[in-house]
This record gives sequence, C-alpha cells and structure tokens, in this order.
Amino acid sequence: MPSLWLRYLTAEKVALDNSSAPVCLLLRKWLMANTTTVDALQMREWIYERLKRGPFANSDLELAEVARSVYGKVYPDAPMRLMGAHEIPAFISDAVRGVIWGLIIQGIVVPGTGIGSGAGSPELPFFQVTEWGKTCLASGEFTPYDTGKYIERLRVKVPQVEPTLLLYLTESLDGFRGASYLGSAVMLGVSAETLLLSLRDAVNTALDSSAKQTKFSAETKGRPAKRIYDEIRKRLDPIMQTISRDLGKEDITAELTGIFDMIRKTRNDAGHPTGRRVEREEAFALLQLFPLYCDAGYAVIDWLAKNKI
Repeated sequence: MPSLWLRYLTAEKVALDNSSAPVCLLLRKWLMANTTTVDALQMREWIYERLKRGPFANSDLELAEVARSVYGKVYPDAPMRLMGAHEIPAFISDAVRGVIWGLIIQGIVVPGTGIGSGAGSPELPFFQVTEWGKTCLASGEFTPYDTGKYIERLRVKVPQVEPTLLLYLTESLDGFRGASYLGSAVMLGVSAETLLLSLRDAVNTALDSSAKQTKFSAETKGRPAKRIYDEIRKRLDPIMQTISRDLGKEDITAELTGIFDMIRKTRNDAGHPTGRRVEREEAFALLQLFPLYCDAGYAVIDWLAKNKI
C-alpha cells in the first residue's frame, strides 16, 4: 500500500524530479493537512531513544538532527530527506528543545562538543551525552530522571499503587531531577512508609482471630515505622516461604524487607540533623530499586486478602 505521502503526491499529480523546491512546498501543505498531536511521554521516549544511539559517524549530536528523528516517528510517511531544520513543525522542535534543556540541567547532556578555538563548538545546537547521562539512558524500564515516564511505568507494573504513595514518589523524583538528593531520599522514605501502612492494614485484616487483631492493632497503631515494620515481620516471617511459593517467587523477603531497610535507613539519616549527605548515585540506585519493593509489597497485600494467617 502506498504511503500517505505518496498518495498525496499522486492526488496532486506531481512527479518527483530532481527539483526539490516544489516538493518542499507540497510538504509544507501536506504537514498542514496532516497535523497531529503526540503524547508528551511518547515524545520524550522518542528523544531518549535517539540519544541512546549517539551521534552518527563523522557528526555530532545536534538539536535539528534529533528533531528530524522525532519527526520521522510522528510522520513515518513523509520524506525525511526533504526536511530542513526550518521545516520541522514547531510542536516537535519546541518539545526537543525543552527536553534537551531539562537534560542539561540534570547533567545528562552538556551543550557543545568542545571548548572552542578549533576544539569543537562549545554551544548549542550541538551537544554531547555525558558519562553520567549514558548511565541514566541505559537504566532500563524505570528512569528516575523522567518523572512522568517512571510513574506511568510503575502504574502499569503495579496497577493497585495508591495515589498517596504516588504523591510522595513524584516529589522524590522531582527532587532527584532538581539535584536535591537529600530531599529525594526523604520523600522516597515517606513513599515506602505509605506502602508499609497499607501492608499493616492487610496483615491486621488477615489475622484469623479478633484477639490477634486487637493485639496487633495495639502494637502498631500510631507507632513509629520501625515498630510497625518489626511487628509485621513477626507475623509474616514464619510464612514467607509459603507466600513466596504462592506468588511464584524464590524468596520475596529480599525485595520486600531488604529494600525497605535500605530506604528507611537512608531516609532516617537524611531526615535528621546528622550531616549525612545523599549522593546522586545513591539516590539513583534507591529509585531504581523502589519499583521492586512496590511490586513485592502489593503482591503480599493481595495474598493476604485471600489467606488467613
């Protein structure tokens, strides 16, 4: 089946010859007739995809080249070879500039390809991905440098995730993007405790007698997170192998309690006047582990809803 672009040329009775000027005029007209809207998350995904590939041979990364790549995703039927920088639709060029500028602020890319004076241009529109940026772009499914993408994928992985947890998690991700790693760790700890409280409620409901429920409630209601965590473990540790088996996991303990321990300790150190600093790499690692903790926590909550203990 001919592409939309070729069908358009046929309808206009125009022959493709060596003269690109009339074709470019038609391209402008075609784009106006085929305007579209693209989800912002999808747009950023295409930009990240292009950055992962790095520069072409004997060339540097450039804003216009990234925009052309995105243009090819939005309009796969239009001829990219005819697309000059001035022809790129504004909604694409604006999105590319906005995303790249955000990545500059985070240290993922840097403007220019050198320091000037014959050693490369030090300015935009050329830019380079930093070594830290390469690590971020290769981070996989959950990318802490992109709040929207991270939250969207967490919702897909863990559909039952609570709005309150997402509220604090968003603050943590935004703090990370703004280089506030201490604040990011504190907010991530609050997110982890939100899930802990839901797990506490699930354990209480799953207890097989009112006496057990009354005792557990007295030991956890209004108590510090560490006390709640310890009381939950007293009830779950003896049956964790059964839970793991039923959930099809070798051992869910590491994902549930191990990750929570790391997040809680970091949050406690960061949230009190200890002078403890949280480095970028540490905050990054905790945010990458958090989806595993969420997945394990809500899986155990679902198991408790179907089983008495």
